Amino acid sequence: MLKRIILFACLLVLLPTTALAHTELKSSTPSDKETVTKPLTEIVLEFNTPIENLSTFTLLDKKGQKVKVDHIAVEDKVLKGTFKKPLPNGEYTVNWKIVGEDGHIIERSFTFTVNAPEEKKLTPTETAEKTPASKDNKQEMKPNKPESTSNDKNNFMMYLFIGASLVVLFIITTLLLRRGK
Repeated sequence: MLKRIILFACLLVLLPTTALAHTELKSSTPSDKETVTKPLTEIVLEFNTPIENLSTFTLLDKKGQKVKVDHIAVEDKVLKGTFKKPLPNGEYTVNWKIVGEDGHIIERSFTFTVNAPEEKKLTPTETAEKTPASKDNKQEMKPNKPESTSNDKNNFMMYLFIGASLVVLFIITTLLLRRGK
């Protein structure tokens, strides 16, 4: 009987942690080993679960030199980096490091190549005739924000449940050990 109670208490404590799935990269633009043939001004990583605001990535060129990413933002399941100017042709490595909804830190990397046609150099006459580009109606991603989110509440509830389970397990074990004396 004592063994069954201890086994049940252990399963109760372990159940919430085994039920949580780890965050994984669902897709990326550009994708791993892709050759991009158009000017590239953003890198988008989409995950299967929400990620925390601490998540980020670095971009390295073929020589391993860090390439400046002008803006990195996290929104729900998406990590997005943008560049003011398109990336020059070449090979790149994205090293990403995210904090998943379950609190686990995950680090991975992937590579891609940019092989876009060179931009045509405009003469002064063509430059003067060129009209300004219209603004995109796309909604910008929110920058990283330190505010509390629903993810923080879910994590708190998970840790509260695990803590309460450990306390119950400790009390049951203590009572059973005292009873056996």
